[in-house]
Amino acid sequence: MTEIDKIRLYLRNVTLDFLGLFARPASGIHILNGHMIARSNPRIDIFLDQLKDLKNVADFIRIEDAVDLINKRVEVKDTLLAFTFDDGFEECATMIAPALETYGVNGLFFINPNFAEGDEQYIDNFTENIVMTSGKRPMRWPDIIDLHKRGHVIGAHTMDHKMINEYDLNALDYQIGNCKAVIEDKLDAPCDYFAFPFGRLTDANVVSIDVAMKYYKYIFSQSDYKNYFSYGGKVINRRHFEPYWPVNHVKYFISHHKQFL
Repeated sequence: MTEIDKIRLYLRNVTLDFLGLFARPASGIHILNGHMIARSNPRIDIFLDQLKDLKNVADFIRIEDAVDLINKRVEVKDTLLAFTFDDGFEECATMIAPALETYGVNGLFFINPNFAEGDEQYIDNFTENIVMTSGKRPMRWPDIIDLHKRGHVIGAHTMDHKMINEYDLNALDYQIGNCKAVIEDKLDAPCDYFAFPFGRLTDANVVSIDVAMKYYKYIFSQSDYKNYFSYGGKVINRRHFEPYWPVNHVKYFISHHKQFL
């Protein structure tokens, strides 16, 4: 990180610290999407502390209920939070899910099957060069199956965390469709949820979204969080957060009212 980047990050954090002091979380259904407890030395208390603070300003709901309310375009008066996590890191099973269970809610965990069963070379390349999370380990299938049995939801995130803004239908079918087939085979249960990697609206296209719609009931971005939907109502938008963020930052980001288009 350059000195200019450090200064920008410092100024951003100071600004969000200040704005978050006065932010009032907006009514509506906010689907938060994270990845990890912390970049290094994850501890469950990091997330538990954040959840405790968020519970003072919002109610937590199960992800299936959040998606149902959004799809029915229900206007709610309360601030409702649901939680999803991408990439399937080991701490999702050991820390994140147990923290959510403390509050009686579940999470939706989007996984990459080839990461879940990858060898050391694959894992190192995935974390070092694709998602830039050096040292992170994947949940393995026993962890994922156990989460499913405990009432959490397992979603698809492509086989290899590939960006899907291409037009090769064979490649898209493998990354998107085969991902569903593998998960359903391992869980012996339907996989209805798909989140495309990297999450910006430009990281997909109309062709890949249509391919995803062939396989899944629900498709998610991590973008345009002030609106519930993108791609003409085909994609549900989530708001990026991480458990290690200061709670005032999260409060600021959920202070924006959501809009049905």
